[in-house]
Amino acid sequence: MKFKNRKEEAMARFAAKEAERANEAAWKQQLQIMKEMKTPLLHPDHKLPSTRRELVGAGLMTGLSYAVVPGILSAITQKAYGIDAEKCKADANAGDAAAAPAGYLHIELSGGASLAGNMVFGKQSAGAPIEYLADYSTLGFGNDIKPGTVEPNTTFGAPFHPESRILQGMLSVMSAEAAAKTRAAGGAGTSGDDSRNNPLNPIQLAVKTRSNGALTTMAIQADGRNSGGRTAPLDLGDDPSIAKAIVSDEASLANLVDPGLIAERLSVDAAVKISEAAGKLSESKLARFNAQDLPTQVQELVACGYLGSKDLLTEFTADRLAPSSDAMITGAPYGALTLNQINADENQQRSIIMSKLLTDNLASGGTIEMGGYDYHGRGRQAQNDRDQEVGVVIGLALETAHRKGQPLFIAITSDGSTAAQQGGTGHVAHRADSGARGSCLMFAIGAAAAPDMIQNQIGKFNDQGAVDTSYLVTSNSPNLQALMIAYNYAAFSGNMAAFDTQVASAGGTNPFNEKEYLAFAPKA
Repeated sequence: MKFKNRKEEAMARFAAKEAERANEAAWKQQLQIMKEMKTPLLHPDHKLPSTRRELVGAGLMTGLSYAVVPGILSAITQKAYGIDAEKCKADANAGDAAAAPAGYLHIELSGGASLAGNMVFGKQSAGAPIEYLADYSTLGFGNDIKPGTVEPNTTFGAPFHPESRILQGMLSVMSAEAAAKTRAAGGAGTSGDDSRNNPLNPIQLAVKTRSNGALTTMAIQADGRNSGGRTAPLDLGDDPSIAKAIVSDEASLANLVDPGLIAERLSVDAAVKISEAAGKLSESKLARFNAQDLPTQVQELVACGYLGSKDLLTEFTADRLAPSSDAMITGAPYGALTLNQINADENQQRSIIMSKLLTDNLASGGTIEMGGYDYHGRGRQAQNDRDQEVGVVIGLALETAHRKGQPLFIAITSDGSTAAQQGGTGHVAHRADSGARGSCLMFAIGAAAAPDMIQNQIGKFNDQGAVDTSYLVTSNSPNLQALMIAYNYAAFSGNMAAFDTQVASAGGTNPFNEKEYLAFAPKA
């Protein structure tokens, strides 16, 4: 890269060093916030867990919440010579007045959850009425309670088994008004068993199809992957430079002030002064400054006269960002759950925090990782408990979006799946890993009304309760299944053209057509 002068080159080097330090600090923070899950799930057919991946899948370790927020110098050095302060102010005001773009929330269930044991998949082709499978027992439902014998629940448009614990968890915390604005869809697709190498999370591509959030692009829960979760990120659009923010609890929200936002609100003179001051710092003083957290950096710059407005320190305070200070969230309990009860469960608390950040347009996308979904061999009750848990997390996010009056898109994936023994009656317990029964779920809530749908199932299953891998390119490709999720998010959020542009800029082509691969009708 060519530089205009030595000062610009020096500032670029400072920015690179700061990014490296920020990444290292984020990883250290990840290690500090890891906690054990309440109920470990160990299996006689698995070796004792030893790696972090295996520990998360067994529920011995919770998913992580972290963020990488760059220091202020990395933003200032890139913006100091081209800031139009009045234009930035006008753009910010216009953004405040407009409805927030649809946020993207990705929930990863580590271990191999049976999502197809909740939503009812059929063997029909795209757009056709549902054709029930001959046998649903491998998906957990014996012949006496199999779909077709028992009428599915269609509260969210798509058919769910009435005894689906994901469904029941969602309905336990959602108002009737929120449920009426929500629609669901599923995608049938295989994936590797209990493997973090499944590229199932397309969050980076998804957020690139819309504008950035005011404070950060991605608010994520992560184990070092660029997606912020356990599974590998979608190769197409993978970009480690996307700004990420650590979100573990309400206290961590104080670290979300984004230096890019501060830089855009500076006058040209202030930005240039900061750049020149940094250029004069000794190596030791610069290292000390870079080692400080962002709020401390901003305070020091204000005290030294480089920043002229103390409003920058108070506009996004922890009080303003915290759900517990938001009257729209605290005005009523979520079903039988009070906010205090929600805050006592880290996954439920993260759901509220993430959905508030997304619906307030403070972040573009978020990832939540939930461990303990390698539940085969533990009896049906273990599956029911875990499915109920994620159902509540999904429902809390959708109900929050409803209360905020903003749209939200949620994708749920798992690294593999499980199979129950064929035959039997009642709830059949899952006994073994089976990625051949994999699937994903998608939920979307509109700002004022439910989104229009084309269909609620992409791909199909066969009569043996496994994915029909001869149908659609997504059926046997986790990579394409993730791309399909981003495609549906783009349709729901009205960003189809941006999706094509991003795919093309990454060197790919859009392999989908709307008839077979879209569940959500494209929004104009």
